[in-house]
Amino acid sequence: MLVDTFKASLDPSLFKLYRKYLYSRHKATAELSQAEVIHEVAKEHLARMADKFRKNESYFDPGPQLEVRVAGHMLKSPVGMAAGFDKDCEMLEATSYVFGYLNPGSVLKDPRAGNAQRRLAVDDEREALINAQGYPHKGLDNTVRNLRKFAKEPRGRAKILLNFSGITETYTEDAVLDTCKKIIKQTAPHVDFGFEDNRTSPNTDFNKTLQTPEFTKKMIDLMNSHVPKGLVKASKVAPYSSLPPTDDERKARLKSIKVFYENGGQAIVLGNTRPVDTGKSRLTKDFARPVAGESGRPLLPYMLRMVEDVHREFPDLTIIACGGIWGGEDAWQALQKGATLVQLYSALTFRGFGVVREIHDTLKKRLEGGTLQGFLEERR
Repeated sequence: MLVDTFKASLDPSLFKLYRKYLYSRHKATAELSQAEVIHEVAKEHLARMADKFRKNESYFDPGPQLEVRVAGHMLKSPVGMAAGFDKDCEMLEATSYVFGYLNPGSVLKDPRAGNAQRRLAVDDEREALINAQGYPHKGLDNTVRNLRKFAKEPRGRAKILLNFSGITETYTEDAVLDTCKKIIKQTAPHVDFGFEDNRTSPNTDFNKTLQTPEFTKKMIDLMNSHVPKGLVKASKVAPYSSLPPTDDERKARLKSIKVFYENGGQAIVLGNTRPVDTGKSRLTKDFARPVAGESGRPLLPYMLRMVEDVHREFPDLTIIACGGIWGGEDAWQALQKGATLVQLYSALTFRGFGVVREIHDTLKKRLEGGTLQGFLEERR
């Protein structure tokens, strides 16, 4: 190998070499795109490095200045790993030493292959990922085994906010709700921060029927009944499709958020995947689906606008900003506009885990000796 894997995971310059090495060695298969193959290889490398991350835990520890309290839970850092990076809870140990919280999933009840090839493209020029995977997942039984294993082994201080979806092969609202109930009940003994419902994937058609205020009410009622007391109830909300957003789109987003919040929801995850037409790019022209989700650096202005709008309407609601955060200044902008926590996915793909340390350092500098908790309380 051209570079040391652990050092490459911390240094953005070395990480570029590491990515080039992986792309030169690993190609697409009949089932997976090249980017998916490389993600699987990187996951294996990361799992083997858990001990190194444990021994170097202090590198990612920002100290008490960035500790933040959310609904009674104290997190060591506001930076989390976004859903999609660890769909099957296979990298929990290593990443638990890096982040303040983990957002594994989306967890499904049944194993699911997802959409057919091609379904994932990397836009290096724009630093974006275009995804039409359609919830590939190894199933709930596999997730529970991995969560149980994580609970028994050495681990960092990161807490788990489990992302779940009720999508199955039976496309009815009742089936979705029943599936969500089973996922929550079986994973709850191993979840220590909360649950996040996910109905936002733009490449799963049935999700469109679930993004209404009426179904949102059904979802939060189910979470109120089955999420254990003390755990956070969160929901993922899709970003605006255009800037500036249309009045109808902005009002629709805020209406669903209002229903979730006023009926017991405590946190909203905003803006990490925007629907795009796959026929308009050379990278996605061969995709089987006409619509895919774009994430990465181009999402930042969409996310920031939505954070600002939601915070203005619901100043006491916990907002988790996810979409286009590439470094400390991006995270600081999100916090200024109303976010409490931030999440990363695409930045990890392009820059490695060193970006977490850079965000910590920038936030501490911006706080000028104050604490993040103090900043958030004063901001209200």
